[in-house]
Amino acid sequence: MVKKEVSDSMINPCNSIRQHGHIKQQQQGFAAVRIRTIAGNMTSDQLRKVAYLSDKYGQGQLHITTRQSVEIHWVQENQLKTMFQEIYDFGLLLAVRGPRVMTVIACPGVTLCKRGIGDTTRLATQLNDCVVGRDLSGKTKIAVSGCPSSCAKPQINDIGLHGIIIPTVFEGCVGCNFCTQHCKVAAIKVEEMIPSIDSSKCIGCGACVKNCPQKALTAKRQGYTVYVGGKIGKKPMLGTKIFSVIPEQEAISCIQRILEAYSRLSFKGERIGTVINRIGMTNFQQEVLK
Repeated sequence: MVKKEVSDSMINPCNSIRQHGHIKQQQQGFAAVRIRTIAGNMTSDQLRKVAYLSDKYGQGQLHITTRQSVEIHWVQENQLKTMFQEIYDFGLLLAVRGPRVMTVIACPGVTLCKRGIGDTTRLATQLNDCVVGRDLSGKTKIAVSGCPSSCAKPQINDIGLHGIIIPTVFEGCVGCNFCTQHCKVAAIKVEEMIPSIDSSKCIGCGACVKNCPQKALTAKRQGYTVYVGGKIGKKPMLGTKIFSVIPEQEAISCIQRILEAYSRLSFKGERIGTVINRIGMTNFQQEVLK
């Protein structure tokens, strides 16, 4: 295997933020280096490597960022090239900054959480491979939550998704009322052993489907709800729901279409929400569906 070398051009101030997750500290000559995680996950071996890097190049101080990266402080700028080489050699990833798709954040999802619907880790891994780091008009944050509890805060990201189950009534109800006991929004009633669902109240958490012992409630549709245009910062805004339910297997193509529409419609520096405010949600959605 040929060893990948880190060149001097890769730490040029003009492109360092684009190519590497490091930022200048207020202290002259020092930088903070950000190491990316996938859906907030790291192995114990990776953590030991990060600790080693922090001890060797920093002051043993680490910070977990809001985008689930690990930040090493007090790195001398004249040691960045050497440190980057070790990061590559360890098989670690540097975080992403600037006008491009940033590190995808996610909750544990269905693999660990009892409320999970979507496989957030798998989706975040796929997004890391195919869209993270893509140059765009402005920075673009993506968050994935496994259910409508929205622990990863998809509504305040440029693109946000949460898992959803749309329940429907099947047959076999025995009137046990397990579904009503588990529904936190009182969206379901059982009368004479016939469940009825109030769609105006249902949030799609799937608790009724998961907890019905007779399987009298099933998933009519399952996948992700998609939001666009959310952000925080100086002018915060909540994302707008662009798709109520998309199949899980279509999540990647959906996000790619959103990014392509954003790329076509945006001016330099505009976030997705700014584009939507300028042209309207209907027009933006039409561009996504082209």
